[in-house]
Parts: sequence; C-alpha cells; structure tokens
Amino acid sequence: MLLRQDGDGVIAISQPSHAWLAGQLARGWGNAAFERPAPHEEVCLGAELHDIGWLSWESAPVLNPDSGLPQDFREVPVATHVDLWRSGVRRALQYGRYPALIVSLHADTIYGSYFQPGTASEEERGLVRALLDEQHAFQRECVAALSANPRHAGRLGTEALERNRLLVAAVDLMSLHICWGVRQEIRVPLVPTMGEGRTALILRSPGQDPAALTVSPWPFAADRLELVAEGRRLPGRFTDETAMRRALGEAETAVLTVTLSPG
Repeated sequence: MLLRQDGDGVIAISQPSHAWLAGQLARGWGNAAFERPAPHEEVCLGAELHDIGWLSWESAPVLNPDSGLPQDFREVPVATHVDLWRSGVRRALQYGRYPALIVSLHADTIYGSYFQPGTASEEERGLVRALLDEQHAFQRECVAALSANPRHAGRLGTEALERNRLLVAAVDLMSLHICWGVRQEIRVPLVPTMGEGRTALILRSPGQDPAALTVSPWPFAADRLELVAEGRRLPGRFTDETAMRRALGEAETAVLTVTLSPG
C-alpha cells in the first residue's frame, strides 16, 4: 500500500492500483526515440500485474502502530515481502508465461539493493537470495518454453529481456511518484531508448500541481497521456487493526487523474 498525504488525512492506494497505472504508462510507451514494448501485450500486461502478489495483503492490511495507518509497502517485513512476490509470479503465470516472466524479472529490480552494504541483515539477504535463485530458475524455464513460439523470436535474448526489465522498472518508479504526488523534480534512471541505448527521464510538476506533470525527454506515442488510479481516503489514525480495516473498507473512493505532457 502507498500512502499519499491529503490535507490532514491520507489517501491509501493499493499496490495493484499503482501497478494498473504502471500498465497505462507501458501501453502509451514508444515513439521515434523510445522503442515500443515487445511483445507489446505481454510486456504491458506484465507491467500491470507486477504487484499482483499483494492482492491478499491489500484485502487485510496490517496496522502500523506507530503511524496509526496501514503499513506502507516499504514497512512490510522482508519475510512477508518475498512470500508475496512468490505468490505474484504464480498468479501472473495464470495469464501467460511471458507476463509471468516480466513479473519475475522485476524481482531483480526490487531486490538488487538488498545486497548493498548496510541495507539489510544477513538473514534478510538470505531470504532474498533464495527468492532470486528460484526466480532465475523460473526465468530459464520460461525462456526455454517460450522459445518454440515464433511470436517470441528475438524477444528472449539477454538484451531483449534486460530492455523489458528496465522498461518495467521505469514505469514502476514513475507510477510510484505519480501516486505519491509529484511536487519536485524526479529523475528516472536507466530508461531504455532504441537498441541498447539508455537515458534518464525527468518528471516535473511545473505548477506544483501533481495532476499536471511534464516528462523530458518524452517517451510516449501520443502528445499527451491521461492516467488514472484509485485510492481510499482515510480521515484519521487508528489504534485497532480491525477498526482500521473496517474504516478502509468503508472509506470514500479517491480517483486520482494525472495528465502527462512533454516538458
């Protein structure tokens, strides 16, 4: 769950809703400077499904007693988080191997930082290493199974898969900041362009309005992109998890609409 400040309260945005917005970004992607996702439907669906493992958690979120709010996704313990990721890959596989492959590849993006000094305990790194070993084996199995399909010719090599991983990483990071509400310049690194090219995107809010943002350089096919996500308004803080869950279920829907334009 993402928590967006909203006056004296917060808007709680589920991980799947944030992923829905990431999928919208992926579907709009591609122009003369930025290669269109390929295979298009599978990559876009993978981007949209990348947090599907959170479905069960989001239906019964855990209370953070210090904040009085649902746990932010960054507060969820590593042991829980890696199990959610395993579940997400299994669920994505029900849609197809390539979308599941995209979700699995995103694990390398999410968990790579756990091996930087001082970012995780030895126990946490062990849990993450076990998950990544499983996912790398799964990825190899997917590539072997998909290689017989002519649709995926040229889309299963190391560079093609790395391009798709980086693309999903980019739309994930953009979606997170859009959901939080962009008010200062955001840099999105290592965004794939054409071939093996990489660049950084800059996301800005020129009028300090998180509903009207600019992106430079512009990676989308259309000259503007309309995005939508949904959250729920939580007006206060809670000391009881059951009460928090009840309030979340009864909360007013907050529809977030955002327009992106070249900047």
